[in-house]
Amino acid sequence: MTTAVRISCAVMTHPRRAGAARALAASLPELSPTVVTDPAPEGAPSTLRTSLAAWAAVPDRATHHLVLQDDAEPRPGMIGALTALVTAHPREPLSLFCEWGSATATTARWAALGGHGLAECVDQYVPTVGLLLPAPVARELVATVAPQGREEEPDDEALARFLERTGRTALVTVPNLVEHDGDLSLVGNGHRMGVRRSVLLREAGDPAPDPRVLRAPSMVPFVSWRRARAAAALWDTTGPGRHAGHRAHLRAALAEDGLPHAELVRELDTWLATEPGRRLEGMLGFGLPHELWLAATAVAAWAPLPARDLAAPGAVARRALATVAPGGLRTVVPQVLDDEVALADLSALVLAAFAVGARARATGAVPRREPAPAGNGREA
Repeated sequence: MTTAVRISCAVMTHPRRAGAARALAASLPELSPTVVTDPAPEGAPSTLRTSLAAWAAVPDRATHHLVLQDDAEPRPGMIGALTALVTAHPREPLSLFCEWGSATATTARWAALGGHGLAECVDQYVPTVGLLLPAPVARELVATVAPQGREEEPDDEALARFLERTGRTALVTVPNLVEHDGDLSLVGNGHRMGVRRSVLLREAGDPAPDPRVLRAPSMVPFVSWRRARAAAALWDTTGPGRHAGHRAHLRAALAEDGLPHAELVRELDTWLATEPGRRLEGMLGFGLPHELWLAATAVAAWAPLPARDLAAPGAVARRALATVAPGGLRTVVPQVLDDEVALADLSALVLAAFAVGARARATGAVPRREPAPAGNGREA
């Protein structure tokens, strides 16, 4: 760790999961994490109450404080990669994880396509499986956000409102530096939200992350895991980034941008006539592949990147694109998560649709969507 950056760490937990928290802390001796348990364990579990106690554990010596949930799984090289990114962006909140079905997962995929090591978090919450704040920001959070009367409020939504109120935007590391075990939840999210895996994980031997930040445009497409429909998060780019709602029915938005729905359906029908297409339509019908096709086409067509970055996705970007379908379908057809053939076919569908959007960009049929300049209160 450099002399300029001193990262402290706390692992937040409930007494029922204290063993997992201690094991996680022991796996990170370089950070000497403090295990912080729910200060009122006799009550209903509260991520907000427990996380505020973990943020309060920032020591005086620290320049930055990292809070990990007890089900976070650090990836190889996490500390070195995180230290490099913090050194490059010492004032920014950094999330170490985003789940594969979020809108933020799309900005992470764009970052992977363009070689950026960070991307804006654009959902109405901030991913808190692993989150780092500058130490003064952590202290401000504890001083201004009280859990009393808000015990049922998720900490990720409370953090998002705090950052918005104070003019800050969180960034997610690309690749993600922690995984989320995702299947069990003390607050009941596991069953309702399905399996929440990383959009793209750091692997052993990966190089140091590029410190460039992928800034989001005004619409960020994704597949809504609630409805398995192509949708878009709306992103206010006029100042520090701010989530501004959602838009459904991407076929209309794509048509407005020069990709008529009839053309996209013809492209999809052609692909469904292939062997993997026939298998998928036989398993899922037409509707789910159709929604995936629209979303993956939009991921390419609306990417805030030069067209050359979309022409031939590299290995890392292909890994990120492979999580589009399982992230969006996980609650409606969870059985595909354990079906290797179906996952391969879904990845092929996403790549084919992405190529349609990339060709539209290359020919100029769809203009590049530009994010706001790095000014407007946002660090470059």
